[in-house]
Amino acid sequence: MMKFKIILKIFIRTFLTFLMLIFLIIILSFRRDVSKESMEKTYFTDQSNYITLTIDTLDESLVTIDVHYIDYGDLNDPVIVLLHGAFSSSHTFLPWMDELVQLGYRIIAIDLPNHGLTGGFSDNIISQRRSAAIVKAILDHLFINECIIGGNSMGGGVAWEFASEYHQMSGFTVNGLILIDAVFPSMESSRPAESALFKSSFVSNFVSKFTPKVLMKIILKGVYGSNSSIDPVILDRYYDLLRVEGHRSSLLSSVEEVKAENSLSGEARLTKIKEANIPILIMWGEEDRWISVDYAFSFQTALSLDDHDMIIYEGIGHVPMEENPNLTLVDLLSFLNNIET
Repeated sequence: MMKFKIILKIFIRTFLTFLMLIFLIIILSFRRDVSKESMEKTYFTDQSNYITLTIDTLDESLVTIDVHYIDYGDLNDPVIVLLHGAFSSSHTFLPWMDELVQLGYRIIAIDLPNHGLTGGFSDNIISQRRSAAIVKAILDHLFINECIIGGNSMGGGVAWEFASEYHQMSGFTVNGLILIDAVFPSMESSRPAESALFKSSFVSNFVSKFTPKVLMKIILKGVYGSNSSIDPVILDRYYDLLRVEGHRSSLLSSVEEVKAENSLSGEARLTKIKEANIPILIMWGEEDRWISVDYAFSFQTALSLDDHDMIIYEGIGHVPMEENPNLTLVDLLSFLNNIET
């Protein structure tokens, strides 16, 4: 009997210690959402705009979304559309923007759904198709009928989707395509089955709040290459905008749009771009651990590009334009000058 009491006491103490550890972890890692209005004080720029868009669904119904975009430069200058990657925002291209505007370009940088200061679709469904439709709707709103479009990672996937869908449609022209460590068609997939757990708004809202700032720092260290260092201001921006109300839970609970049976495959879209002879530049970090540099060569093969159409950066990771904006801007300007000539 005495032995049993000792074992019971040990069990109770161990259990209570475990509960205290769990409680401590919750206290230390739980972070509430912040309002979009509070983030606007820091991240809504002089060139920022909001627009409420209505986008067609595949079943011919309509969904709405509130989108933040930056429109920077003279209205009569050539337009470059820039699209960010996952967990990022339009602000990732800020180091490029001032120089490009001074050199005579107009920049349209868009926060994609559930990122930056942009909300989510009213039905919580996402896709490259829908994001490309957002880009086209903004350009239509601004009476822009031609552009160069570029994107990083997820935004790169949206960029080639846009180019394949809208080039030479109703008088619209894509004058150039810039793929920066971009999603490749074979990487397109539905959400993993285990994410079904997060379809519950209660579960996704609760779990998504456990994102201490150190977690974002770890993610960025995995994104950057060995020659890059994390600017504290950039770390703050990533973390602040991730915590905008609804973003984290939507990233967990949003559902991938099921493609229409008659829709083009990603590979067919790349073939369509190749046949349209759109000028293309591939920019890639050699040390990208999120999307291997092997995919740069996959794009080169699929689009039948020459070696001079692709630039691989040593010591750089997944976001070359953020890790080394000066070096990448030189290469971008060379590409833009070749398009003009």
